[in-house]
Amino acid sequence: MGHVPPKACFPPGFWPEDFEFPSCNQCNNGTSKHDTIFGFYSMLLDFNEDNRTPADRKRLEKLRDEISKRYPDALPDQASSEPIYRAGHVITPSPVAISVSTKPAVKEAMKTIGEKLARAFYYREMKRIVTSDHTFFVSTYQLQRAGTEDLTAFLKRLLPDLTIGSRLNIKTYGNRFAYKSGCKPKEDLFVFAAQLGYGLICWGMVLGSGVKLSESNDALQKMSWRSGGSGLGGGN
Repeated sequence: MGHVPPKACFPPGFWPEDFEFPSCNQCNNGTSKHDTIFGFYSMLLDFNEDNRTPADRKRLEKLRDEISKRYPDALPDQASSEPIYRAGHVITPSPVAISVSTKPAVKEAMKTIGEKLARAFYYREMKRIVTSDHTFFVSTYQLQRAGTEDLTAFLKRLLPDLTIGSRLNIKTYGNRFAYKSGCKPKEDLFVFAAQLGYGLICWGMVLGSGVKLSESNDALQKMSWRSGGSGLGGGN
């Protein structure tokens, strides 16, 4: 059984309940590097102050130390840092954040965890697994990134079903994880958008073999569609 989203995205004991999914050994045990990197950035980019508890900060520091020792190529590039003076459409007098370039190791982690999210949520909502006959794509972006406002609003309007992660034993759980989804079981079409705190959004689509994209939809045609299947690398 695998846990999606990764436990690394949360302080110990805070990962949401009922998000364990069947997975092969290769997929379950072969993505620990990606889990760690994705977990670190999902917490680092979370602008929800309710999720900045001592437990969150301790977890973030532990992930940073682990990445520094084992995957230093995934640490933020301080040489590329630039101050951001904008919050949505508002220009601020002082920086609200620091922008750094995304390294290849981080992009690879986002891609791998995005694929795991797509397969896991498809299984949860459609009650069946993604097979080699499926195609899918996933994409991850930061909620605060300029130019993504329209996409975020569109996904919010488009997807009808909201699932909120929680733990019954923690009353002040915080807004740590949720996803919206929509599906057509008969046509074998599934769309989702998952949000971690107030930072990262991962969204994507899964299409069955009988679903064809409209040739007039250039935006979807240009997406990086991959084959389905299971196991690490099954999306290549």
